[in-house]
Amino acid sequence: MTEPYSLAAEPWLPVATVEGEREFIRLRDIGRTDLLRIDTGRADCDISVTEFMIGLIAISMGPTDNYDWPDRFETPPTPDEIDAAIAPFVHALVLDGDGPRFFQDFENLELLNDAAREPIASLFMETPAGHFVKEGTISALSRRGAALALIALQTSAPTGGRGHFTSLRGGGGASTLVVPRPDNKSPTLWQLIWANVPDGYRIGVDDVEKVLPWLVPTRCADKAGGTTPEHVHQAQAFFGMPRRIRLTFSPGNGERCAITGDTDGVVVASYVTRPNGTKYLTHTWRHPLSPYYKTKDKELGEIWLPLHFKAAGVGYRDWIGLTLKSKADKKEETSLPADVVSTFLHSRAVDIDLDVRQPNSVGLLAAGYAMDNMKPLDFTEAGLPLISTGNTERDYHLAGCATAMVQAAEAASQLLLSALKTALYTDNKKAQPESSKAPLAAARARFWADTENTFYDTLRALALKAPDDDDAKVYVEAKEAWREAIRTAALAIFDDLAPIDAPDSPDLKNIVNARSMLFFGLSGPIIWKALGVEQPEKAEKKAKGTRRKAA
Repeated sequence: MTEPYSLAAEPWLPVATVEGEREFIRLRDIGRTDLLRIDTGRADCDISVTEFMIGLIAISMGPTDNYDWPDRFETPPTPDEIDAAIAPFVHALVLDGDGPRFFQDFENLELLNDAAREPIASLFMETPAGHFVKEGTISALSRRGAALALIALQTSAPTGGRGHFTSLRGGGGASTLVVPRPDNKSPTLWQLIWANVPDGYRIGVDDVEKVLPWLVPTRCADKAGGTTPEHVHQAQAFFGMPRRIRLTFSPGNGERCAITGDTDGVVVASYVTRPNGTKYLTHTWRHPLSPYYKTKDKELGEIWLPLHFKAAGVGYRDWIGLTLKSKADKKEETSLPADVVSTFLHSRAVDIDLDVRQPNSVGLLAAGYAMDNMKPLDFTEAGLPLISTGNTERDYHLAGCATAMVQAAEAASQLLLSALKTALYTDNKKAQPESSKAPLAAARARFWADTENTFYDTLRALALKAPDDDDAKVYVEAKEAWREAIRTAALAIFDDLAPIDAPDSPDLKNIVNARSMLFFGLSGPIIWKALGVEQPEKAEKKAKGTRRKAA
């Protein structure tokens, strides 16, 4: 009989090294300076496993004071220190065996009559449980691979039918990781993890069962109702377990794991599941690695919910909600970045001598599933710059300016699409702007890509000047320059796609009228209003009127 597979002892963690190789390491080795990142071979597993590691370090050896964090960033823990820190959790890191199983239901579900057996491929977001799985897709996982897949599913679970609940942040919630670049270099794996470990999450022995739900009987929704942090512990945000699952282990026959590519003497080809697991009440939780936005619920009133990506690809349209706190009409906050992002920008960066106003000093990794009615469409991952003034109040002003710039860009892109439809399509029904195959969709994507660098350059310049007043002249000038940038980009795209002198151009009159419409639209009140800046002609008339009265 094989020994239980312990994630505290086995080399199960796939990592990328500075030499460009992939290696499986033990938990005790994550402080090695030649390690760069988690490397499972799947982007969704990479981010989920990284989050798990952040959570494990947070509860076992998270910072206890302001001096502890910078010291640990510069000097990673030794293998013996990590072993000592995770010792109280070793019994929770066993994947199989007769006792509690890692990220699996406390109860032996195979003994229950209403349990259902699913192929192992159903652990993955692209093949939800209960759906037909094509033969030959994912037939078996090694124990390493099964651990990685379990973490990813429980962390990002979509709705799986009646009684099969979503993850603590709802299906596929967005995650954001701070990526510090000391000396303009990529961080080590340890530095990446430690930069995102939240304050105040280290726990004592008495709280272990409140944090790691697989150590105790499941809080079943049909009996216990919803689960909030008050029922368990805030640190369960890292270890939420909405699905009742028990893996089925069997002898391996030399097959390769669908994730890791390795062979194992014991494999997992199926699992047993049961409905009515833990139903996390999403609005009551704050995951330290997720951005949130305020919304209104008919029954609950104003609530904060975790952000979800709406489409594959993340760009500067999404930047504000991921990086800075923003307010509506200079009053109440409407969006909040992840707690670890705010903490890093306003305290930790200074502790390690990083100037967040400078380019390439720190970045943001944003990742998550784009969902459609809680069904996963695609996994998106993007690196974005983190830009801050280093001051909370001034960051509100920076966020306000960025919001206005995005609104103006959105208005300009709509004007561009409308002009192209007039120029290129006599029958507007032939144009489908939202279709991935339509020329208009490509034009829209190009517009956002062509204006992206200017957007970030503008914010970096503003961060360095850091004015105290959001109506300051420097903000007005930045918005005026931005209007010119988006105007130039939109007209250039139009001229490329609807050239007047092309021999195969459609109705020339349509092109001329459309360009004229675009030109005046980009100089008109729609853009100025979006920017929150008075149109120059109106401002000039108002000034003349004031001078006449004075005279």
